[in-house]
Amino acid sequence: MAQSPLPAPPAAAAVPGVSYVTTFTIDGGDAEVEKIANETSTLKALEKDAPPGPPGLVGRAKADIERIAAALTATGRYGAVVDVTAAGAPVSSERAADAVQRSSKPVPVVVHVQPGPVFTFGNVRIQSLDSGAGQATAIDPKKVGLSPGAPAPSAVVFAAESRIVDQLRNDGYPFAAVKGRDAVADHQRKQLDLTIRVAAGPRAPLGQVTITGTKEVDPRVVLGRVPFKPGERYSPKKVAELRDEVGKLDVFSSVRIREGTAPDANGQVPIAIEVEEKKFRYVGAAAKYDSIDGASVSTYWGHRNLWGGAEKLRLEVGAGRLITNKPADYEYTAKAHFEKPGVWTGFDDLLVDVEALRERPDAYERDGVRAAAAIRRRLTSAFSAQIGIEAEGSTIRDTFGEKNFVLLGIPVGVTFDNTDSKLDPSTGFRAIVTAAPYYNFQGESKSLNILKGQVSTYYALDEDKRYILAGKIGFGSMVGPKSLEDVPANRRFFAGGGGSIRGFAYQSASPFCTPINPKPKKALECDEDQPIGGRSLLETSIEARIKVTDTIGVVPFVDAGAAFDKSIPSFKEDIRVGAGIGLRYYTAIGPIRADVATPIVGKSKNDSRVAFYISIGQSF
Repeated sequence: MAQSPLPAPPAAAAVPGVSYVTTFTIDGGDAEVEKIANETSTLKALEKDAPPGPPGLVGRAKADIERIAAALTATGRYGAVVDVTAAGAPVSSERAADAVQRSSKPVPVVVHVQPGPVFTFGNVRIQSLDSGAGQATAIDPKKVGLSPGAPAPSAVVFAAESRIVDQLRNDGYPFAAVKGRDAVADHQRKQLDLTIRVAAGPRAPLGQVTITGTKEVDPRVVLGRVPFKPGERYSPKKVAELRDEVGKLDVFSSVRIREGTAPDANGQVPIAIEVEEKKFRYVGAAAKYDSIDGASVSTYWGHRNLWGGAEKLRLEVGAGRLITNKPADYEYTAKAHFEKPGVWTGFDDLLVDVEALRERPDAYERDGVRAAAAIRRRLTSAFSAQIGIEAEGSTIRDTFGEKNFVLLGIPVGVTFDNTDSKLDPSTGFRAIVTAAPYYNFQGESKSLNILKGQVSTYYALDEDKRYILAGKIGFGSMVGPKSLEDVPANRRFFAGGGGSIRGFAYQSASPFCTPINPKPKKALECDEDQPIGGRSLLETSIEARIKVTDTIGVVPFVDAGAAFDKSIPSFKEDIRVGAGIGLRYYTAIGPIRADVATPIVGKSKNDSRVAFYISIGQSF
């Protein structure tokens, strides 16, 4: 006989949410305490997300008592008392849920805070757990931020513990650690007595370095970048430098450095590098625009690990002076860059550049090719030097007519860069200086010697780096040629434009051709509005980089400088000054820059009243 199916169990009834409103009462009306309570409170943060039933509201309120009390402890208020009532009943009482059930909705929830005083440090002691005198006992508590009589928030205690460990590690104790603390709040004295127990551990030098995670990259290239030898004194800075050097190879998406937790068989600290390789091939494009010189676009293809040794190859083509100029004045470039790290030692890199280009600025027309090869040696993580050979052939048409130039030079340069970011630095110092003697195979003057440099510095005014002052000075000088006519136009110094003195037209802050009328044999027949360039250069910029939000910033700036006729800048000539304001949109690849500038001092009839610039990256 068939059995009839059993009836389905009844569906569970949904528990309705309990709406509520949170208010805060602070003894003494301390605004800082009220802000801490508001920002810490789960009741306030989830007020629009009603808990399911009275027990849910009571549980949320109980959790707030501990959260707010802990937040106030972090500010040194060790005697703070936090009470919460719901519908008039203390949430710690058994009748709280019933009071919430009977209450009209929304339920009134009151957070009452008695903040108490901010405690200060009383007796402070750093206790060494090492045998003998111990290294930790030599650390002055005042030097790590634990001064008797000073406010004693818990954040200061934790920061001091980090400083103690950092100091011991910097002194060559890699296994230093805080093993515990005794913190006693004396409510009568309103002081915190503190004992921090520290074990320095053995002093051990740096040991062998191993690497895991390489698949297509030769691990020997990575190990060649290790900035120390086994047996050298342990230094956290050396370990951090290792991470930076491996990262500069640009073939890994992640680099992790792990130090051994105990000495190895040789009494040294083993170091392990763990890496993940990134995609080696890449393509991209770039564009920029300014209202005076038009737009430029480029596209590129690259490989980061061409033959397995982190060799880099980048091929790029581009076009410039678009939109605002006639097609006959468009510029074109084709470039190839090759870089091979570790050609001799791990810190010697081979750099090769080849390019062909067509330039059409206002001052000249140039069609040419250039090739250069150099060896760059990293002397420290921030300092490098290089020397190379460069050859260039060009056909140039300018005020002096059409000429062919063939140059062969031996450029040398040094670079110092300890900034915290390549695209958007906020601290540090950057300097690049190059000196290049050239032999000119054509022209009356065979010798051409060029010195160029740029120095910039960055200073953050606050810990969050939202207010940054940035300054730059660039300079250049050439000696050797008897006449400017014997200097290829592309090697002369020009000033003005988006990468120079904003507000002025490209190359317009430079010496101009002066027609001589009418009889001297070498009178120049030229347009008096045509820049011809100079033998020296001086440029300065100062910016205030202000972040309004995490992604938006404003940058007021002032640029000044000029190119000069003589080999040494002459301040008797006109100095141009431009000023403006910029907008920055901060992205993962760097800031997108939009600047508007106007000439302030030295404006000529060739300069517009306002100039606009759009590109990626800070101006310097």
